Amino acid sequence: MKYNKITPTIGSTIEEIDLNKDLNKAIYDKIYKILIENLVIIFKKTNITHDSHIKFSKQFGELDEPHHVYPHVKNYKRIVLLENDINNPPDTNSWHTDLTFKIKQPFASVLVAKEVPSVGGDTLWSSCYAAYDRLPNDMKKYLEKIKVIHDFGDFRNSLSNNVSNEEAIELLNLNVHKFGHNIRPLIGTHPITNKKFLNFNESFSSYIIGLTINESNSLKTFLSNHMNKPEDQMRWKWSKGDMVMWDNRVTMHYAVSDYMPHYRCMNRITIVNDLRDNNQ
Repeated sequence: MKYNKITPTIGSTIEEIDLNKDLNKAIYDKIYKILIENLVIIFKKTNITHDSHIKFSKQFGELDEPHHVYPHVKNYKRIVLLENDINNPPDTNSWHTDLTFKIKQPFASVLVAKEVPSVGGDTLWSSCYAAYDRLPNDMKKYLEKIKVIHDFGDFRNSLSNNVSNEEAIELLNLNVHKFGHNIRPLIGTHPITNKKFLNFNESFSSYIIGLTINESNSLKTFLSNHMNKPEDQMRWKWSKGDMVMWDNRVTMHYAVSDYMPHYRCMNRITIVNDLRDNNQ
C-alpha cells in the first residue's frame, strides 16, 4: 500500500490495496492515520462490492441509520443511494458538512462512484483547519466565544419533491420536529489532533447566537466567503469504482451539479462515531 498527497493542504490517494480482500488491523490503522493527516483519502477504481463497502466502513465506527431523505440500496439499508439526472437534480449544490444539525455529528463518510458522467460531476473538499488558520488573531479570539444553530437547511426542499403541498407540509413538520436543531461552537477542536477548525457550513449553519438577524447574516456571509479559498481545497474527477473517505468533522464538500441531463449514481455510508477516539 502506498499513498500520495493530492494538494499540500488536503487529500491523498491510496494505491496497491484490494478492498474486496480481508485486511488486517494494522492496514486499517494505517488507513486511519492517512485519513487523519490528509482529511480526504481516495482509492481509485476499486470495484468494491456492497458487502465490502459495509465491512470496510465498520472498521472505523458505527454506521449511521437509514437516511431521513434519501433512499437506500436494495437490501442494504445502511448504504444511501444517491441518483441524479434531469428528472432528479441534486438538492445539495452548495458547500456543506454532512448532518451537522444532528445531535451526533457524523465522523466520516465513505462514498463509492457507481455510474458517473463522462464530463462533469466532480466533487470538491475543503479543509476547515486551513480556514481557521487564515483568520486574523483578533478574529479568532472573537469567534471563540460564539455558538451557532445548525438546522435542517437545504433538506427542506427535498421533502417537498414529488408530493402535494399538504404532504410536503406534513413531512416538513414531522422532520423538523424529529431533528430540531443543534447548537455548536463556531470554533471546534478536533478530538484526535487537538487542532482548531472553523465549524461552519452555509447549508446547515442557520443562525449565530447573540447577534441580531442582520448581524448574523453579515457574519455568515463573511464566513462563507472566507472559507471558499482554492488553496484550502481539492477537486476530484470521478471514475467508475472510485471510493473516497473523508473526515466529516473538519471538512466541507461540494458536489458540482454541472452534468445535467446525464446520470450520476453514488453509494454512501456514513460513520457516526470514531472507533479510535477514546474520549467518546
